[in-house]
Order: sequence, then C-alpha cells, then structure tokens
Amino acid sequence: MRLPVTLACGLYDRTFGLRDGTIPVEGVDLNFLPMMPVETFRRQARHAEFDASEFSLSTFMILHSRGDRRFVGIPVFPSRRYRHEHVWINARSGIRTPEDLKGKRVGVQEFVQTAALWIRGFLQQDYGVRTEDVEWYFGGYNAPDPYFKPRIELELPAKVRAQVIPGDRCIDEMLAAGELDAALPALPKSFQAGSPDVVRLFPNFREVEEDYFRRTRIFPIMHVVVVRREIYEKNRWIIQALYKAFVEAKRLAMRRLMTYPPLHASLPWLTDEIERTMRVMGTDYWSYGLEENRHVLETAARHAWEQGLLDKPIDSIDELFAPESHAGTLDLPT
Repeated sequence: MRLPVTLACGLYDRTFGLRDGTIPVEGVDLNFLPMMPVETFRRQARHAEFDASEFSLSTFMILHSRGDRRFVGIPVFPSRRYRHEHVWINARSGIRTPEDLKGKRVGVQEFVQTAALWIRGFLQQDYGVRTEDVEWYFGGYNAPDPYFKPRIELELPAKVRAQVIPGDRCIDEMLAAGELDAALPALPKSFQAGSPDVVRLFPNFREVEEDYFRRTRIFPIMHVVVVRREIYEKNRWIIQALYKAFVEAKRLAMRRLMTYPPLHASLPWLTDEIERTMRVMGTDYWSYGLEENRHVLETAARHAWEQGLLDKPIDSIDELFAPESHAGTLDLPT
C-alpha cells in the first residue's frame, strides 16, 4: 500500500516532473499542490498543514533554535538565488556605495525572509554594514497591507531599530517618494514602471554576484524541503524516497534545458547562458545533498545568529536534517 503524501511546492522546471507524474516517488501516492512560497510558508509555519513542503530556510532555522521540532529537513533546495540584484535605492538618497547604507531607512516586507538574511549577510561580510547600522521598516511591499502580520513572531535584539509602516502605505510607494532610502528584496512596482527615482544599488549585479561566488563558493539557498516529523517517525524511508524523486526531477529539467532544437525555455541565447553559468559555477551548480552544501548552510546559520534571528546558535547544521541524509551524498548514479 502506498503512503499518501501531500507536498506543497512551487512549480519550477526542477519540480515539474513531480507535478505531472513523470517522476514517481517510490512507495508514495503524491498529491502535489503547486503553491506560491509566501502562502506555503505562512500556512506551514503556523499550522503545519502539509505532509511535506517547500519551506523558508531562515524560518526553519528560527523554529529549530526555539526547540520547535515539528519538521525534519531533506537536503533538497528548490529555490536558490543571488541577491545583490535585489537591493533597491532611491536615486536621490545619496547612496552610492553599499557602505552608504549606514544610518539609512530600509524597507523589507519581513525581517525573517531568507533573501533579506543573505543580503544583510553580504552587506556585513563584504561592506561592514551591520544589521544594527540600518533603520528597518516592515509592512506591505508593493501594496498596502492593513493587516500586516509576520509569518512567525520574532523579538529583535534591542540594538536593532525597527518599526511597522502604516497599514495604508507600502514600501514601494515610500521608496519612490524618498521616505525610505532603500528596500529589499522584491522587485518594486515603481522600478517596473520605469521610475527614475528607484534604481539598483548594484547595477552590474551579475559581475558582482559572480565575484561573490568565486570568493565564497556560495550559491545562496533560499528554500529547503521539510517533512512533518510525525510522518517521518512512522515512515523513515520517506526521506530517501522524496530525495531521489527530487533529484530525478532536477535531472529531467536539466536534460530538457540542454536538449535542442527546439529551445525548452523562451530565451534566445539559452545555450550560451547555460554554458556561461557552468564556466563560473561548474556543471552541478544547483546541487542537492547535505555535504555538498554544508558551507552554504553553515554560513546562513551564522548570519542568522549574528542578525538576532535565532534564540541560540545552531551547533551543527546536521540537526536540521534527517539522519538518513547525513552520510555523504544521496544522489543517484549518473
């Protein structure tokens, strides 16, 4: 008898094989719910609604540091992204370099966002801008949110200056008006609309991000896959079953991307983009597995502790993941 499992996850090229059934999960009757991450994270963090889900890495670490063990992790990372691209500034704010952010007013939808975690991390690591050097504003990003509430409650250290914006205002509006000096990480509507007042702090973001990778070997992890612990405890085999299926779904996506003609994605120079990425990051640039990503996860945990997100440090990143995923790679033979 197959185990029914509901998986809430974003619909990406690397998960589509799970959604359409091309890639089966051994021993599992999978109900794939394609959902946007923000909704998934809130519902899972507050109510543990799904048997398994894509989940915010920072939220997962925060819950773990509080002793919340409702979830066990699988070293599968559906979302990864560099974030230098997503630091936005008001062109009239006087900000010309990252160091100029000190003392400035910066909007972010939620302090716990993993994207914001990584941005604050590289700002401190590479430019000496600490979390407490900035005044933080939380609330609706591209539209007012009169009922703003973070996905989990978080008590920030006293040294971190922060406030919630009025419910009838939004970060994008305040950034364009100069009432905020900078914002992160989402794409502001004002920028999309062509406002000359909202620009990137790093206009050459690809060059900066490639340099960041060469120096650190970090491709930032945004999201991880978690399973409700009560299901895992009764069916410990599920870790490897899900892991193998995610690996195969990612392989299928890569085969499709590199099979031509025709082009699988609507990008005229798709082949050149893939080859350029591999020249910088290697062939398995979107790696799964604990050992392959240990330094990335440990860096995220260190950033989270330094920024006041954690109740206590995470002594070992292994604590976050099922023991079945600890012994080297679980990847399948090529």
